Amino acid sequence: MTVKIGELPPYHVAYLRYVGPYGAHGIPHLWQRLHEWMRTHGLESPTTIMLGIAHDDPDVTAVEKLRYDACVVVPPDFKGDKWVNVMDVPGGRHAMTAFTGTAREIEDAWGAFYRTWLPGSGFEPDDRPCLELYRGNPEVVGRPGAFHCELCIPVRPR
Repeated sequence: MTVKIGELPPYHVAYLRYVGPYGAHGIPHLWQRLHEWMRTHGLESPTTIMLGIAHDDPDVTAVEKLRYDACVVVPPDFKGDKWVNVMDVPGGRHAMTAFTGTAREIEDAWGAFYRTWLPGSGFEPDDRPCLELYRGNPEVVGRPGAFHCELCIPVRPR
């Protein structure tokens, strides 16, 4: 696993929320709904930045209460509507690693990031949520259901 430490800027995002098990159960459908909304608002482009935000630790939170937000970065003055809410996502130092795979495979990638890399890294997670960072079109050509993103753990020195 190749990990880099870097700074992410704060983002103003429009988002949809899913509550339930992480992985392939409902999150892909949430992203489809967000993409439909983005198309109707002219927000899809090669420079579009999207975030997946997992708010809860599945080892601590009951599976039916896990929260995940599918987000798209919008201008600072953008207001929500009856389909999406808006929020500000704080920036700061993150440990980041590339991921290519499916919604089923991303769970194992997050687990490896935390269990394999983090313990010997000299860093610990801070209080901000973990992010999946998507740039442009994340789809993997020729591999239905697969996508590219960066897994980002907010960190501080231990």
